[in-house]
Amino acid sequence: MDCSFISINDLQRMFHKLDKNQDGLVTLDELHWILERLGWSEHTPEELELFVGKQSLDLDEFLRFYDDAVSDRKETKNDSVVDNDDAIVGAFNVFDVNGDGYISSEELRTVLERIGFEEETKSWDCGRMIRAHDKNLDGVIDFEEFKNMMLHVQ
Repeated sequence: MDCSFISINDLQRMFHKLDKNQDGLVTLDELHWILERLGWSEHTPEELELFVGKQSLDLDEFLRFYDDAVSDRKETKNDSVVDNDDAIVGAFNVFDVNGDGYISSEELRTVLERIGFEEETKSWDCGRMIRAHDKNLDGVIDFEEFKNMMLHVQ
């Protein structure tokens, strides 16, 4: 399982945050909710059900769903690799809350809290996370830095 873009640990934490009743399942409504927050809401819950074939996903199915969704964005017609820029632009725009073309530590914290990581953001140093990928040292992440981070380019 590749799970590009978001680490498996973060996906597992996300799954457990979404699983409000702690039954080990995430409903398609909950899945749709997180996809909307990430800006990846291309389908209604009903369309997701047709795609998934059931009303809820366990952790392994959730990880496979995410991995398949990321893989689908990389595949093409004619077996060539698609430019991931559209997906990366969409993800960047989720974090660029004020639309100024940069992601600040405050914007990162806001989005993480919005997708259910309120407790974690209290212990995470969002400024340090930004500095780790801020190659030009301007205190924010621009699109190229974000793209390099997402594609794991050093």
